Amino acid sequence: MTSAEAERLLALSREADFLGPDAAGWVERLSPERGALEEAVRRFAGSGDAEKACELATNVWRLWFMTGDVDDGRALLATALAADGPASRSRVRALYADGVLAFREGNQSESKERNEAALADAQQIGDDEGRSLALVGLSRVALRDGDYGRVRALSAEARDLARPFGAGAEAMPLHLLAAGTRLDGELDAAVELYEESLELNRGCGDSMMVAMELHNLGHVEVRRGNLDAAKRHFAECTSLRSGQNPYDVAMSDLNTGALAVADGDRAAARELLSRAEQTLAEAGIVLDPDDQSEVDWLRERL
Repeated sequence: MTSAEAERLLALSREADFLGPDAAGWVERLSPERGALEEAVRRFAGSGDAEKACELATNVWRLWFMTGDVDDGRALLATALAADGPASRSRVRALYADGVLAFREGNQSESKERNEAALADAQQIGDDEGRSLALVGLSRVALRDGDYGRVRALSAEARDLARPFGAGAEAMPLHLLAAGTRLDGELDAAVELYEESLELNRGCGDSMMVAMELHNLGHVEVRRGNLDAAKRHFAECTSLRSGQNPYDVAMSDLNTGALAVADGDRAAARELLSRAEQTLAEAGIVLDPDDQSEVDWLRERL
């Protein structure tokens, strides 16, 4: 790959937006470029330009995340992070991104290590938005550890840091605050937070997060016995999710299974749960703790 081609891809990556209303379009546009993007990161890293390697990887890692390809996404970020460079905004976000993917594959120790490194670098360079991201990452680790008080404390601090940077920056701290509150057993308070998160993400045009919060609200409403509300949330969630992402496919089956068991159709629920778990196992995905709690809840009723 020529230097000019690598620079072209870096410039293109600066335009990409995987969190807004055009996210699906960017996935479609850049998917054919995945191999070239990987090569461009290798070229920047190999030439000693750690900053550009991290910036490019940071701009595009969600392409791998959104298609459920955790291993290759981590390989991309590992190439960028292996380059010897100082603390920077891009490096903080590359560390955070690798922490997200490590968490998704169930690697608690590496997720914690990456987010702690991101936090240290962000503090060193005075990057409050990066500090917020790192605290979000650490709150995820605490969520899987079952330390819900720590989840709520870290995510609340992250939200305070994120507020000056706009609604998009506030989205993940608010989501983790809702998740920690839910798993702490405060379902009514969790619904209020999820509804706030849902409206925030609707305003941002982030269909992936809108689908996620509809999914979460649906399960909380199943727990609260509000099946009509759960059905509405799940129906809208399904309309927004991708049939190509194994996580989305599995969660759609889980949602339908939760409704089936609530309606007394245990056979259908059992089949749907089995299918969801098979999809996740084949993709090598370890569920987030809030989703795992719903799998456990469903299995208990079967």
